[in-house]
Amino acid sequence: MASHEGRVKDKFRGAILGCFLGDAFGAALEGLDREEASRYLSDEFYGRYTDDTDMTLILAESIVDSRSVNPEDIAKKFALHCDLSRGYGKGTVKVIMALRAGMKWNEISGPLWEKASSGNGAAMRVSPVGLFFHDDPDELRTAALDQAIITHSHPLGQWGSVMQAASIGISLLQDPGSPPDAEEMVMRLRQILSPGPIEYLRSLDKIEGILGRGRVAETQEVAERLGNGFEAHLSVPSACYIAIAMAPDAKTAIRAAASLGGDTDTIAAMTGAIVGARVGEKGLPAEWIERLEDGPRGRSFARGLAEKLYETWKENHLAETH
Repeated sequence: MASHEGRVKDKFRGAILGCFLGDAFGAALEGLDREEASRYLSDEFYGRYTDDTDMTLILAESIVDSRSVNPEDIAKKFALHCDLSRGYGKGTVKVIMALRAGMKWNEISGPLWEKASSGNGAAMRVSPVGLFFHDDPDELRTAALDQAIITHSHPLGQWGSVMQAASIGISLLQDPGSPPDAEEMVMRLRQILSPGPIEYLRSLDKIEGILGRGRVAETQEVAERLGNGFEAHLSVPSACYIAIAMAPDAKTAIRAAASLGGDTDTIAAMTGAIVGARVGEKGLPAEWIERLEDGPRGRSFARGLAEKLYETWKENHLAETH
């Protein structure tokens, strides 16, 4: 039992730190096209994180404090703690400023934002949801949508959050030392995503087709068939495919995600979170982790917060089974 608990806790740390790693690694390449990103790819990355990790940490804090996903508390914490110097998108900045001005969270992300909220911002931060609800797919789906709606009213933005959270939850349950069971993962993702937009189900068909060839696709094909953009349906599937195809090699997976070009920090952050949930912190490159910033909310804080999230999940889990 102790060994199993230690492994699960390590996977919680792996997903949070994997997000941090991918985010920091991909940040220097954001906005470059695929050829430029591949040309400038380097293991000597600057370890500062962006809005991807910033919001991930805030969401994890809210889940620990609320022992659930509480949109009102999440919105309150976004207003208090989001560090807008970390590269936030214009739409999210407007939402945060509206929250800080006193608007209610459920009055902001409505028709005004729907057209512009198909992006991957809700997916990039959802790792804590995938971890906390990894053993309950229905609750995971509901929680991912609930946290997404604060900033994303477009179904594509919301369901991208579901796909990313589900990928993390499924990865956590699989053996860290062996290649992912691709068939099982695609099947379970299809079940969880079945009520959602057709775009995600089509992306699973594409992922299944690529995986069925028995070889890893080149980055050009991944970018062309699954996407490398800021829209959730053109980035979450790419992160999911790379994580399935290249795990348990976290370093190779993160490098491949960043080499797609486009929204490199977010795609690499999502890939890192999925792979990290599979392999745990022990399976992440230690020399890369040491490069991550370690200020008041740096790598040590992230590691400790992941452990608090695990302890909160364990307490809830024990309460439900007794």
